[in-house]
Amino acid sequence: MGDYAGRVEIARPPAEVFAFLADIRNMPRYLPTVTRVDPQGRHGDHDDVAVEGRAADHGYHDEGWLKAEPETRRMQWGSHGEHGYGGSLEVTEAEGGSAVALQLHLTQKPGAAAQGHGDAEMQAALQRTLASIKACCEAPEGPAAQETGQGTDELPDSRPFGSSATMNPDL
Repeated sequence: MGDYAGRVEIARPPAEVFAFLADIRNMPRYLPTVTRVDPQGRHGDHDDVAVEGRAADHGYHDEGWLKAEPETRRMQWGSHGEHGYGGSLEVTEAEGGSAVALQLHLTQKPGAAAQGHGDAEMQAALQRTLASIKACCEAPEGPAAQETGQGTDELPDSRPFGSSATMNPDL
């Protein structure tokens, strides 16, 4: 496990895409393992959040932080519980709309390698997340018109905050 990166182009204006992604209430729309995200207050330059969800028939709850910078259309996040987990997202202009660049960092717990979760699985989960973001943002009426609910792509092994971004809660 380590660092993962991916990029997707979206046929929507960058400001619209960033506004959708920076609103924590939208996370369950594009991260189907996430069922609830609650703000926990502002601390310095970031917001604390609590995230709940279900992955691989295991419920999870974690607390983390999220820093959104609308002027640069950049977000950063991490987990308070697992110091080896974090990520960033940036929305830039691209021909025909926007580009979303997503980066994740995971530090593997000792002994987790034997459980069979590796780099290819994490890169695939990141790509599914990007595809789900694209589907939400390119919906016929745009991201603002969607009803609360699940994204169109199944993401059985990703979550924005938590012990890991895999289905395995032991990682």
